Amino acid sequence: MAIEYQRTMKIRYEHDERLNQKKEAKLAQQLQKKGLTMMTTYWGEKPKYGYTSITEITRNYQIYIGGEYIFSVKHSWVANEVCDGLSNKFDDVEQFSVSTEHTSKDWVKPKGDYLVPDFEDGQYWTYPPTENSLFDYSSLSSNCKLSLDNGVEIRFELENNHGGMDLIITTFWEVDKVQRKEIIEERMVAFPLEIVGKVQSVVEKVLKTKQFGYDVENVEIDCNFKTLTLNESKCTPDIIRMTREARKQ
Repeated sequence: MAIEYQRTMKIRYEHDERLNQKKEAKLAQQLQKKGLTMMTTYWGEKPKYGYTSITEITRNYQIYIGGEYIFSVKHSWVANEVCDGLSNKFDDVEQFSVSTEHTSKDWVKPKGDYLVPDFEDGQYWTYPPTENSLFDYSSLSSNCKLSLDNGVEIRFELENNHGGMDLIITTFWEVDKVQRKEIIEERMVAFPLEIVGKVQSVVEKVLKTKQFGYDVENVEIDCNFKTLTLNESKCTPDIIRMTREARKQ
């Protein structure tokens, strides 16, 4: 039976209030400029953040009886039920789908909380990073896990919460048998350390700017190490220290 080791480190940057929608959009833009794009799972293309023209398409379903407009509804299933009901009493009941397009300028909202480095549009599942990528990795899956050359996967998440922002770094390693402590630490801590440091550095450079005003030095850190199907424990202090010092390299 395969065993999955999982290490989750949550770094909390405190703040007086939760970022509003506009500031969240500006945060996504600034992070993308520095090489990290906010995404969600099962995405199909890389968003372009910033203040730009946004086109929204709305659709409704108009009901007609004998060629005369009666009313409209927002959902096709409602229109189908209405038409079925009216057809019992009236002849020539019809429905038509009508789309309305509206374009305006606004900030592009973040498409999720996961952070990924630059990649070719639509090529995330098998292709390596672009030349502009913040760091190297083997592949990027649709659940935003980055596969590294040593068989470990890593995922970064930035959550906007009331009273703070959480940077969550989760490392995964699936093996056939139980591994020794020193091997686990080499694979899951030492090997990805440079990557973890780069992501922390980018996130903190943006958060500490006057525009957002987060304290990136006095942080709250929670780190857990889990062996799925076996046990769970806290990370040792030296692992936490190594992870935080990596951002300064």
